[in-house]
Amino acid sequence: MASETHFDPFERFAETERLVSKVYFRFSHLFLHHPELRDFWWDMAMQEEQHASVLLACKAVIENFSDEAVDPSPSISQEKADQLQAKINAYLSKGTPSITVEEAFKVALEIESSEIDVIYSKLLQLGGPKIAKTMENLGIPASVQRQKLKSALQRFCQNPDLLRAAERL
Repeated sequence: MASETHFDPFERFAETERLVSKVYFRFSHLFLHHPELRDFWWDMAMQEEQHASVLLACKAVIENFSDEAVDPSPSISQEKADQLQAKINAYLSKGTPSITVEEAFKVALEIESSEIDVIYSKLLQLGGPKIAKTMENLGIPASVQRQKLKSALQRFCQNPDLLRAAERL
């Protein structure tokens, strides 16, 4: 349990957001021949990078509070971070030389419907409502990102299972 005391949820989940961005950057490179899809995945990747930066900015602001202590809830644990990172690393370790549009959207739906957004929101709340609002204003809200994903999926995919999954986002 000694490693649990060194667990920094902001650092770890910023790292997780960056892993998600790597998945989306990979998709943008795999769809170079299709400019609209390439740009969509690039934008998704940049938003994930922004989420990582917002988490680190939030950490820096909270660290300057003299009267506040960050006490992550039990749902923001090292175990949860490890689970999410293992899932995302599994996508990255495939080394996919090509992927269909529907396969890419399936991966994105799995990532975006994971607990990553819930944890991101909880981390922002740790600094209190003013910090949370400030940090949310700096980034693209997860709901906006999910809506973009849903719209793109409806535009580029025909798979009824994926379309139903998008509606549940």
